[in-house]
Amino acid sequence: MLQAEKYTTTSIIAAGAAAASAIRYQFGPGVSLSLLTAVALLPVWWPAMKQFRFVRPLLGLAVVAAVWGAVLTSTETMRPTSASLLLEQTFTLLSLAGGIGTLLWARTQLGIGGTAVAFGLGALANVALTGGNSANLWKYSLAVPVIIIVLGLTSTSARRWLDLLALAVLAGICLVSDSRSMTSFLLLSGVIVLWQSFMPPGRRRPRPLQTLLMLGVLSLGAFSLLQALILDGALGDAAQQRTQAQIDTSGSLIAGGRPELGAATALISHRPQGFGSGVLPTSQDVWIAKTGMSGLNYDPNNGYVEGYMFGGQYEVHSVLGDMWLRFGPVGAVFAIMLVACAVYAVARSVSMRAASGLAVLLTLLGAWDTFFSPLLTSSRTLALLFAITAIPVAEVIRRKAASTALLTPLSVPPHSNR
Repeated sequence: MLQAEKYTTTSIIAAGAAAASAIRYQFGPGVSLSLLTAVALLPVWWPAMKQFRFVRPLLGLAVVAAVWGAVLTSTETMRPTSASLLLEQTFTLLSLAGGIGTLLWARTQLGIGGTAVAFGLGALANVALTGGNSANLWKYSLAVPVIIIVLGLTSTSARRWLDLLALAVLAGICLVSDSRSMTSFLLLSGVIVLWQSFMPPGRRRPRPLQTLLMLGVLSLGAFSLLQALILDGALGDAAQQRTQAQIDTSGSLIAGGRPELGAATALISHRPQGFGSGVLPTSQDVWIAKTGMSGLNYDPNNGYVEGYMFGGQYEVHSVLGDMWLRFGPVGAVFAIMLVACAVYAVARSVSMRAASGLAVLLTLLGAWDTFFSPLLTSSRTLALLFAITAIPVAEVIRRKAASTALLTPLSVPPHSNR
């Protein structure tokens, strides 16, 4: 009786912590509910990190990156600095790291599906707190939480056709809601989930790196096909016109839709060590960024660059770019390691025909966000991505033992002389 009560209490705390990890509400500069939850539960979740591969090195990188950004700020002599900005950016990074730990611990208590559902409910609560984006409530506010909840529920079943059905229905909703990117991610996730069922069984299955290469080719082919369909008007005239305009601007759909890439590469080339988490941009930095954006045939003189990208901080609409500019190369390595671990884990699951639609979709979203979405809006889902894809150490040991047993010949007892 006492054990059942303890289990229930722990599960409730884990569900509440997972939900809190999705809420961006702040009590001060960078002090979010997610960060406070992670700090409060640190004695609980830190010991559980030894159960998963690569977690502690990743969290260590986050701490080193935070220190790097602070050192860059304290040694800056040519640009203005802000203590409140330093705290805000540092706490945002630590909130991401703490969210990983919190959600991993929640996974040990609730399982992957339960953790995802709790997180999705927290994300819906965040929409209620912020009011959402009325311009397109589904596309900008509700889509990600609802998708995580639905796929979290289907991931609890071994029936992959439930994943496929959910992905198809959600893709249809996103299609009629003018969400091109999410529609493509959902459809590609469905293709990958379906494709893994045709993987050869047993020892004939491809290795994770081979699977990763095949997934890359498949993703590239799916992207090219979707772009062709959009340009042919299959997804509507509005999507066709926007896509064609982006391609006409820079010769590429990605570069045309994300001209901030030009600013990021120009600033990183100018100062590869980063600027600092509390450093404010100068007019020279803005000029360098505009020059990079102009190289993509984008007109940066429209107020967006000064007002959003460099209106009080460095914001290049890219997790990788934001991390590098604020926390230097260490921050960039942290971002790359996070998504690389997730991509490898999903490729490994696909090779074993065990990847869920939730894991595949979050990996695609995480890879996209790493290059093309701001750190502030992406940090929560990136924490969830790592938490649900992290590989348990016990599973690795078990599979190595099984492989060794298969490769070791049966021992033959020596003949007796008697």
